[in-house]
Amino acid sequence: MRQYIDPDTGEIFYEEQLLRRPDEIVKIFRPAGRSSKFVKIKASQKAKRRLRKLSLAEAGFLLKIAPYASEGTNLLEGDNERGRKGVPLTMKDLARIADCSYSQARRIVKVFIEQRILRRVEAYGRTAFAINPLYSLNGKAAETSLLQLFRQEITEAGEDPNSE
Repeated sequence: MRQYIDPDTGEIFYEEQLLRRPDEIVKIFRPAGRSSKFVKIKASQKAKRRLRKLSLAEAGFLLKIAPYASEGTNLLEGDNERGRKGVPLTMKDLARIADCSYSQARRIVKVFIEQRILRRVEAYGRTAFAINPLYSLNGKAAETSLLQLFRQEITEAGEDPNSE
């Protein structure tokens, strides 16, 4: 067994050899924790059309920040690698996560707020950002508070963010 260390995160990986028959299916289970985030990008035709309208930089930004959405509420929160766990991420944190400049992150976030992809909210006594569940949802179902926050957008889209 060989060991690899990720130079960016320090995470340790092991190489294993697996022998199986051609008709066998193998599934790998990871231990619960940081690596078990579940983020669903919406797959309806309307959602696909909305996502196609994003520029490459905007789509990349959204894809990189989506895993930081808290389950059910989609509030962008730290995970102790980027920002403090459970604390809303700052614009500086978002720029670091998306690997872009602070000014580019501000521009994209401004566009996302105008396009109603993100919304600014007050959480834990500070400003936080929430992702519209019509674009991305962390968890199996959106909490009532998230649905209320984006109620107008959901109604206009004629979609239920909890459906596939």
